Amino acid sequence: MPERTVRFYIDQGLVPPALGKGRSRYYTPDHLQLLERVKTLREQKLSIEEVRQRLHAQQESETIPAQQWERVVLHPDLEIMVRSGAPEGVRALAQRIVQLSGEWFGEADGQSLWDQHEV
Repeated sequence: MPERTVRFYIDQGLVPPALGKGRSRYYTPDHLQLLERVKTLREQKLSIEEVRQRLHAQQESETIPAQQWERVVLHPDLEIMVRSGAPEGVRALAQRIVQLSGEWFGEADGQSLWDQHEV
């Protein structure tokens, strides 16, 4: 699907904007699934308004749990994202990365970064 089409669907309120800012914007699997749904409905020759109504009706019938992400800035040019509710092993790995980045970038310890963001 062309980027221009995706932007149009976002402008029309059919699809939420990408997450993140600037060059670090990204789309989740939920975004992609919704884009596929819009594409299918448009291929059925439905108008934008009809697509909007169908999507709204579908959203009312099924609630997709939103995923919350925690952002930890390790350096102005480096950050990591950890999903809230991630398994303990993933959180331990994130903590270790924070500690290593503190050592690498000359922080007394990486814990100060960790404390700011509580991953």
